[in-house]
Amino acid sequence: MSGEQIMASKKSKKNDKSGSGDKAAKKAAKLARKASEAVKAEAEKARKKAKKAAKRTKEEAAKLAGKAKERAKKAADKAKKPAKAAPPVATTPKAAAKPTLGAPSDDWSVVALRDRAREVGLAGYSRMTKADLLKALRA
Repeated sequence: MSGEQIMASKKSKKNDKSGSGDKAAKKAAKLARKASEAVKAEAEKARKKAKKAAKRTKEEAAKLAGKAKERAKKAADKAKKPAKAAPPVATTPKAAAKPTLGAPSDDWSVVALRDRAREVGLAGYSRMTKADLLKALRA
């Protein structure tokens, strides 16, 4: 073919409507392939995320189970040990405030004086003042 024939065939292809249909079909096929590849890529991403989430969930469950096992072991060890004897502690502030030995003095609180009056069996101690309690308990 000569150069003129090649140019003429190119011009005829441009003017030929059947050639443009082939291009459109090729373009549509190319777009369809790209869309299909994009869908496959997104599906693969979703599968990877799901797999990662499942793995993480399994790991978290194993971790929690390990912690529970450790707590159970500690509790069992604690149950095996004998209990320590706790030092005697006053159960109420009244008992802590009352001196244990000696006669009632001005240093005693009203609460301590009333406790002593209750122990002695003094009647009407709840209405007495501190001075009255001291007098009655010293007598």
